[in-house]
Amino acid sequence: MKAWVVSRYGGPEVLELRDLPLPEAGNGKVLVRVHAIGLNFADLFGRMGVYPGTPRPPFVPGLEFAGTVVDLGGEAVGFPVGTAVMGYSRHGSHAEYVAVQRTSIVGLPSGMSFEEGAAFLAVGVTAYHGLIRLANLRVGEKLLIHAAAGGVGLAAVQLGRFLGAEIFATAGSDMKLKCAQDYGAHHLFNYRSGNFAAEVRQLTSGYGVDVVMDSVGGKIFKKSWPLLAGMGRYVLFGLGAVAGPGGLSRLRATRVLSSMPPIFPTTLIGANKGITGFNLGTLIGKDEYLRSAVEELLEFYRKGALRPVVGRVFRFSEMTEAHYFLQTRQSVGKVVVSVE
Repeated sequence: MKAWVVSRYGGPEVLELRDLPLPEAGNGKVLVRVHAIGLNFADLFGRMGVYPGTPRPPFVPGLEFAGTVVDLGGEAVGFPVGTAVMGYSRHGSHAEYVAVQRTSIVGLPSGMSFEEGAAFLAVGVTAYHGLIRLANLRVGEKLLIHAAAGGVGLAAVQLGRFLGAEIFATAGSDMKLKCAQDYGAHHLFNYRSGNFAAEVRQLTSGYGVDVVMDSVGGKIFKKSWPLLAGMGRYVLFGLGAVAGPGGLSRLRATRVLSSMPPIFPTTLIGANKGITGFNLGTLIGKDEYLRSAVEELLEFYRKGALRPVVGRVFRFSEMTEAHYFLQTRQSVGKVVVSVE
């Protein structure tokens, strides 16, 4: 099979298209013919060698896909050969075939394309875990979402709207903000051309917000943390600010991290607010939790409350360009790679 391999840690140019042996559907695994691959920032950080649990090169990256079951191994039951599925893996989806545990796939809903399936689970689970399980977002609360036009951002906008929150959205261009508005954001802020913190303060008469969803960190975090009202919950699930067009550099990472103010546990008590963090990779392996989360996401989908947003589709031969496109934050919605 053809697969994209990280030859060494680095920028998109380290990806190499190679011929590799077909994975085996052994030890309860399911072999899936991949039709579409969902790109995530975790794939970029894995390629750079900074994501937790990343193997040493060479390895096949990729944690999200949609495709067709072609073989079952051992105790892997429940999906007949030919079933259309979507799923996730720790690594390995940047290929024509991937072998994963039976618990890592779910049937593709009727009417959902492979490209949409590859754009649904990772962003959906991330938004669900952050807003519902960690932040316990309630009706009428004020929700600030950064990078609101990205894959997770738009999923969070949709879930926040469905849960009855007042949504404050930031993005780096007016075009991206229009997209966030189309999916339910109430207040829009271009963080490149304006001072979103001051504008949020003004709009809320000094109150601030109840929940923040932040995948950027750096100066965005510095401006957003003081906006959190009493009993507020800050969910930090990424540090997108450390990745630039040229990849990850020690200097850039140092600048970003040094711009984030330290938070001491004792100050949280007096301020009556909290911060929590997570990355999606740490949830893989928590099968019972993920099963229940995915069931709820599919119910949101059936109700029309959550739809995958495919921003751009690249060909399999354009994987390097797809990585660069996502890394330079040109994307709106989810970047997907179609496997011809």
